[in-house]
Amino acid sequence: MSSFLKRWWWVWLVLAVGLGLWRLRFDVDVLDLLPSDEPTVQGLKLYEKHFTNARELVVSLRAPNPDQAEKLTTALADRLSQQTNLVEEVSWQLPLMEHPEQLGEPLAYLWLNQPPQDFAALTNRLTPDLLKAQLDRTLAGLSNTMSPMDLLRLQYDPFGLLNMPALTNLSGVSMGQGQQMFASADGTFRLLYVQSAIDLGSYRSCESWLKSMHEVVDGLRSEGPKEDWDGVTVRFTGRPVFVEEIATSMQRDMSHSVGGTASIIALLFWLTHRRLKPMFWLLALLGVILFATLALGGLVLGTINVVSLGFAAVLLGLAVDYAVVHYQEALAHPDLTVPEIRRVIAPSILWAAITTMSAFLVLNLGGLPGLGQLGSLVAIGVAVAALVMVMIYLPPLFPDRRKPSPNQKPVDWWTYFVAPIESPATGHAPPQQSSHPIVLKLTGLILLITCGVLCFHRPGLDPTGDALRPQHGEAESALNEITTTMGMPPDPLWVIISGHDEPEVYQRLNAAGELLDGAVSNHLIDKYLIPTALWPRADYQNANRATAAFMGRQGPLLREAALKDGFTPDALVLTDELLSAWAQDATNPGVIWPTNHLSQWLLKKFVAR
Repeated sequence: MSSFLKRWWWVWLVLAVGLGLWRLRFDVDVLDLLPSDEPTVQGLKLYEKHFTNARELVVSLRAPNPDQAEKLTTALADRLSQQTNLVEEVSWQLPLMEHPEQLGEPLAYLWLNQPPQDFAALTNRLTPDLLKAQLDRTLAGLSNTMSPMDLLRLQYDPFGLLNMPALTNLSGVSMGQGQQMFASADGTFRLLYVQSAIDLGSYRSCESWLKSMHEVVDGLRSEGPKEDWDGVTVRFTGRPVFVEEIATSMQRDMSHSVGGTASIIALLFWLTHRRLKPMFWLLALLGVILFATLALGGLVLGTINVVSLGFAAVLLGLAVDYAVVHYQEALAHPDLTVPEIRRVIAPSILWAAITTMSAFLVLNLGGLPGLGQLGSLVAIGVAVAALVMVMIYLPPLFPDRRKPSPNQKPVDWWTYFVAPIESPATGHAPPQQSSHPIVLKLTGLILLITCGVLCFHRPGLDPTGDALRPQHGEAESALNEITTTMGMPPDPLWVIISGHDEPEVYQRLNAAGELLDGAVSNHLIDKYLIPTALWPRADYQNANRATAAFMGRQGPLLREAALKDGFTPDALVLTDELLSAWAQDATNPGVIWPTNHLSQWLLKKFVAR
C-alpha cells in the first residue's frame, strides 16, 4: 500500500487539479463575502436580484451650461442608440416626453384600481346629456388658466380623465422624481441609462463592453467641434463598472502581491545560498503550488470570490519555509540521502502544516463566508505545499542522493508523521539546546512594551461596511457625484415586501405604511414612499370590469362631441388610448397589469413578478 501511494500519489493530485479547473468559477459579488443568514444581507441580495439591472450602465455628463448639456446628451443618446449590437435601449429623459400617447394604458390601469363608486361616478359625468357641460368647463379652463401644466393637461384631456385622487397623489413621485432621475435642478448635469444588448455575467464581458462604450464616447468627442466639449466630463457607473473595477483591481493586487513576494523570496534565497538552480526550482514549485491550490479550491468550493484570492501572498510566505528547511538540512548533512532527510524533517513539517491548516480552517466558524473561504484556500495550499516540498523539492537538486542507502529500512507512509527516536546523522538522540537567559529577557521586554502601547493607544476599528467598497474607483466616485448633484438621500433604506399574490402584497403594503407613518410621527425617519397607489387591487378590478366595458364602447360618442366643440384629433389621442385600454381590460379575467413601455419603465422601479 505504501509503495502504491509513493508511486501514484501525484497521479491522483493531477486528476484532482484537472477536475478543480473544470469546476472553478470566479465570483465578484461583494455580498457573497457576508453572512447569508443576516436579514440585511438577504434584503440586499433580494434588491440586487430583482431591482438592480445587471446590464444597465449609468452615464453622467456635466457641462458648463444647461443648453450645452442637453445638446451633448441628445447627441450621445443618439450615437449609443445606433450601436444596436452593443446597446439595447438608451433612456435620457422621461418616456412620457418621447411617447405621451402611452400614458393612456397606465391611466386606464389606475382608474380600474379605484373604488367602484368613483369609477361609476366618471361614467355619470360623461353621459350624453352632460358631455357639453364638461367640454365647456375644459374650454373655460384653457381660457383662464395661467399654469403651463394645466394648459398642457386641459389641451389633451378634454373630458377630465386625469382628475382622480390616485393620480394627484402620484404626480409628485412620477414626474418630480422621474425627472430627477435624468437631470439636475440647474440642468448642467444629466444622466443616461444604457441597457446592454449582450449578457454581462462575467467580468471579462463587462470589461470588453465597457471598452466599447468608452470608444463610442471618445469617437463622438473627436467628431464634433472641440469647443462643444470644453469643460465637459463624462463618467460611468453601475454594476458593469463595479464588476470590472473589482475584478481588475483584485487581478492587479494579486499579481503585484505574488510578484513582490516571489521577488523578495528570490532575493533572500540568493543572498543566503548564492545558488541559482535551487532558487529557480523553488520559484517554479511555488507557482505550481499556487496553481494547484486554486484548482483544488475550485474542486472543493466551486465558486471562489475574487476577494479571497488574497490567499496567494500568505501561502507563498508559508510554503517557502518548508522548502528552505529541507534544503538547509540537506546542506548540513551531506552524508544523508534524500529519503533519510525526508524521514527526519517530514514529521515537523507535516505537523506544522496541520497546525497552520487548523488555524486557518477555524476562520470558517466566524460567520463571514469571504473570510472562511480565504482560510479554506490557505489551508488547502498549506497541505499542497507541505506535500510538494517534502516529496519533490530535494530530488532534482541532489540527484546522486535520491536513492535510499543500502542499509536503510523501508518505512510506511504513516511513519512520516512520527519523529525518529535516533538521528540518522549521529546514531543517538539529538542533544537538547539550552535556552539563553537573554532571549527570555528580550521576550519579556517586548511584551511589556506591547502592553504599554496598548494601554495608551488602541487600534481603531471600523464598524461600517466601507472596507468592502472599492476605493478611488470611477464607479464609486461617479455614484457619489450623482447622489450629491441630484440631491438624492445618500443612504436610503429599502423596504422589500414579498407575497404569494397581489392581494397579500397589498395587505402588507398597507401594514408597512401604518408602521412607517408611526416612524414619521416619532421622528425616526423623515419621509417614505410606498407604491400603494400603483399596486393592483384585484377586488376593485373585478368590480370595475363592467364599467370599463361600457366606457370602452363610448369612443365614437366622445370623439364626435369633442370634434363638434372645436377640439382637434390630436387632442383626443390620450382619450382614444384610454378607452381602447378599458375595452381590452374588460375581457381580461386575471389581475391586470399595464404592459406598454411607459408602464414597464415605471413599474420596474418597485415591482418584481
